[in-house]
Amino acid sequence: MAKLCKAGQQLREQIDDDYPDRDRRSDGWIADARHLAKGNSDHIPRGGIVRGLDIDSDLKAHPEEVFAVVEKIRKVAKRGDKRIKYIIHNKRICSPILNWKWRKYKGANPHISHFHISFTTLGDNDSSWFDLDNERKKNEEGLTKGRRKLGKGVPSSSPGDISSSGLGCQCNCKCRSGISLA
Repeated sequence: MAKLCKAGQQLREQIDDDYPDRDRRSDGWIADARHLAKGNSDHIPRGGIVRGLDIDSDLKAHPEEVFAVVEKIRKVAKRGDKRIKYIIHNKRICSPILNWKWRKYKGANPHISHFHISFTTLGDNDSSWFDLDNERKKNEEGLTKGRRKLGKGVPSSSPGDISSSGLGCQCNCKCRSGISLA
Protein backbone atom coordinates (compact mmCIF):
# COMPACT_ATOMS: atom_id res chain seq x y z
CA MET A 1 0.00 0.00 0.00
CA ALA A 2 1.36 3.41 -0.98
CA LYS A 3 2.18 6.06 1.63
CA LEU A 4 3.03 9.73 1.44
CA CYS A 5 6.68 10.31 2.37
CA LYS A 6 7.28 11.35 5.99
CA ALA A 7 8.41 14.86 4.97
CA GLY A 8 5.15 15.34 3.07
CA GLN A 9 3.13 14.15 6.03
CA GLN A 10 4.97 16.57 8.32
CA LEU A 11 4.58 19.58 6.04
CA ARG A 12 0.88 18.88 5.49
CA GLU A 13 0.36 18.57 9.25
CA GLN A 14 2.12 21.88 9.89
CA ILE A 15 -0.06 23.63 7.31
CA ASP A 16 -3.18 21.99 8.77
CA ASP A 17 -2.18 23.20 12.24
CA ASP A 18 -1.70 26.77 10.98
CA TYR A 19 -4.88 26.78 8.85
CA PRO A 20 -7.34 24.29 10.39
CA ASP A 21 -10.33 25.64 8.43
CA ARG A 22 -8.61 25.71 5.04
CA ASP A 23 -10.20 24.22 1.94
CA ARG A 24 -8.89 20.74 1.16
CA ARG A 25 -10.70 20.06 -2.13
CA SER A 26 -7.51 20.43 -4.21
CA ASP A 27 -5.35 18.53 -1.73
CA GLY A 28 -3.85 15.30 -2.92
CA TRP A 29 -0.82 13.07 -2.98
CA ILE A 30 -1.60 9.77 -4.70
CA ALA A 31 -1.61 9.67 -8.51
CA ASP A 32 -4.89 9.84 -10.38
CA ALA A 33 -5.39 8.49 -13.93
CA ARG A 34 -3.93 11.65 -15.50
CA HIS A 35 -0.73 11.36 -13.44
CA LEU A 36 -0.45 7.65 -14.17
CA ALA A 37 -0.84 8.26 -17.92
CA LYS A 38 1.92 10.88 -17.78
CA GLY A 39 4.18 8.30 -16.16
CA ASN A 40 6.74 10.55 -14.50
CA SER A 41 4.88 12.31 -11.70
CA ASP A 42 6.08 12.36 -8.09
CA HIS A 43 2.47 11.44 -7.23
CA ILE A 44 3.14 7.94 -8.58
CA PRO A 45 4.34 5.59 -5.83
CA ARG A 46 7.96 4.46 -6.16
CA GLY A 47 8.78 1.60 -3.83
CA GLY A 48 5.48 2.28 -2.08
CA ILE A 49 6.34 5.93 -1.37
CA VAL A 50 4.73 9.00 -2.93
CA ARG A 51 6.93 12.10 -3.06
CA GLY A 52 4.41 14.62 -4.42
CA LEU A 53 2.00 16.68 -2.32
CA ASP A 54 -0.69 19.14 -3.42
CA ILE A 55 -2.13 21.66 -0.97
CA ASP A 56 -5.25 23.69 -1.80
CA SER A 57 -4.56 27.40 -2.30
CA ASP A 58 -7.69 28.47 -0.40
CA LEU A 59 -6.65 29.01 3.20
CA LYS A 60 -10.19 30.29 3.99
CA ALA A 61 -9.85 33.18 6.45
CA HIS A 62 -6.43 33.95 4.98
CA PRO A 63 -6.75 33.55 1.17
CA GLU A 64 -3.87 35.93 0.40
CA GLU A 65 -1.50 34.02 2.66
CA VAL A 66 -1.00 31.15 0.22
CA PHE A 67 1.75 33.18 -1.44
CA ALA A 68 3.46 33.70 1.93
CA VAL A 69 3.19 29.99 2.81
CA VAL A 70 4.68 28.95 -0.53
CA GLU A 71 7.43 31.52 -0.10
CA LYS A 72 8.23 30.16 3.37
CA ILE A 73 8.58 26.66 1.93
CA ARG A 74 10.84 28.01 -0.83
CA LYS A 75 13.04 29.75 1.75
CA VAL A 76 13.30 26.54 3.81
CA ALA A 77 14.59 24.78 0.70
CA LYS A 78 16.96 27.63 -0.15
CA ARG A 79 18.35 27.54 3.41
CA GLY A 80 19.36 23.95 2.73
CA ASP A 81 16.52 21.56 3.49
CA LYS A 82 17.43 18.84 0.99
CA ARG A 83 14.11 17.03 1.43
CA ILE A 84 12.41 19.49 -0.95
CA LYS A 85 12.96 18.75 -4.64
CA TYR A 86 10.87 21.52 -6.24
CA ILE A 87 7.77 23.68 -5.76
CA ILE A 88 5.14 24.69 -8.33
CA HIS A 89 2.56 27.43 -7.78
CA ASN A 90 0.73 30.06 -9.81
CA LYS A 91 2.43 29.33 -13.16
CA ARG A 92 5.88 29.33 -11.51
CA ILE A 93 8.38 26.68 -10.45
CA CYS A 94 11.47 26.85 -8.27
CA SER A 95 14.16 24.27 -7.60
CA PRO A 96 17.88 24.06 -6.88
CA ILE A 97 18.54 24.45 -10.63
CA LEU A 98 18.47 28.27 -10.26
CA ASN A 99 19.18 28.37 -6.53
CA TRP A 100 15.47 28.37 -5.69
CA LYS A 101 14.61 31.40 -7.84
CA TRP A 102 11.17 31.38 -9.42
CA ARG A 103 10.85 30.84 -13.17
CA LYS A 104 7.90 30.34 -15.52
CA TYR A 105 6.17 27.00 -15.39
CA LYS A 106 4.67 25.86 -18.69
CA GLY A 107 3.14 22.56 -17.62
CA ALA A 108 -0.44 21.62 -18.47
CA ASN A 109 -1.66 22.46 -14.95
CA PRO A 110 -0.72 26.03 -13.91
CA HIS A 111 -1.15 25.11 -10.20
CA ILE A 112 -3.39 28.03 -9.31
CA SER A 113 -6.02 26.16 -7.26
CA HIS A 114 -3.26 24.42 -5.31
CA PHE A 115 0.50 24.38 -4.86
CA HIS A 116 2.68 21.35 -5.40
CA ILE A 117 5.75 20.25 -3.45
CA SER A 118 7.93 17.38 -4.60
CA PHE A 119 10.27 15.71 -2.17
CA THR A 120 13.58 13.93 -2.61
CA THR A 121 14.24 10.44 -1.28
CA LEU A 122 15.69 12.14 1.83
CA GLY A 123 12.09 12.92 2.80
CA ASP A 124 11.01 9.29 2.69
CA ASN A 125 11.74 8.67 6.38
CA ASP A 126 12.58 12.17 7.68
CA SER A 127 9.59 13.68 9.44
CA SER A 128 11.53 16.45 11.15
CA TRP A 129 9.96 19.88 11.58
CA PHE A 130 10.02 22.34 8.66
CA ASP A 131 11.28 25.65 10.05
CA LEU A 132 8.85 27.77 8.02
CA ASP A 133 9.27 30.87 10.17
CA ASN A 134 13.05 30.52 10.46
CA GLU A 135 12.70 30.20 14.23
CA ARG A 136 16.12 28.58 14.52
CA LYS A 137 17.82 31.71 13.24
CA LYS A 138 15.62 33.95 15.42
CA ASN A 139 16.48 31.85 18.47
CA GLU A 140 20.20 31.91 17.70
CA GLU A 141 20.11 35.69 17.24
CA GLY A 142 18.14 36.09 20.47
CA LEU A 143 20.77 34.15 22.39
CA THR A 144 23.67 36.22 21.08
CA LYS A 145 22.34 39.60 19.96
CA GLY A 146 23.34 42.19 22.55
CA ARG A 147 24.36 39.46 24.98
CA ARG A 148 27.38 37.40 25.74
CA LYS A 149 27.26 33.76 24.78
CA LEU A 150 26.88 31.57 27.81
CA GLY A 151 30.23 30.79 29.41
CA LYS A 152 32.13 33.16 27.12
CA GLY A 153 33.73 36.42 28.20
CA VAL A 154 32.41 36.40 31.75
CA PRO A 155 35.22 37.38 34.12
CA SER A 156 35.39 35.42 37.33
CA SER A 157 35.01 38.57 39.44
CA SER A 158 31.74 39.50 37.73
CA PRO A 159 28.89 40.15 40.17
CA GLY A 160 26.74 37.90 37.97
CA ASP A 161 28.89 34.82 38.59
CA ILE A 162 27.59 31.76 40.31
CA SER A 163 29.92 31.09 43.14
CA SER A 164 29.98 28.58 45.93
CA SER A 165 28.21 31.14 48.12
CA GLY A 166 25.23 31.35 45.77
CA LEU A 167 23.95 33.36 42.82
CA GLY A 168 25.45 36.83 42.57
CA CYS A 169 23.54 40.01 41.96
CA GLN A 170 22.09 40.16 38.44
CA CYS A 171 21.80 43.95 38.25
CA ASN A 172 25.57 44.56 37.82
CA CYS A 173 25.64 46.91 40.81
CA LYS A 174 28.34 46.77 43.47
CA CYS A 175 26.16 45.27 46.18
CA ARG A 176 27.37 41.74 45.41
CA SER A 177 24.34 40.29 47.14
CA GLY A 178 24.03 36.55 46.89
CA ILE A 179 21.30 33.96 46.99
CA SER A 180 22.18 30.87 48.92
CA LEU A 181 21.80 27.55 47.12
CA ALA A 182 21.78 25.64 50.40
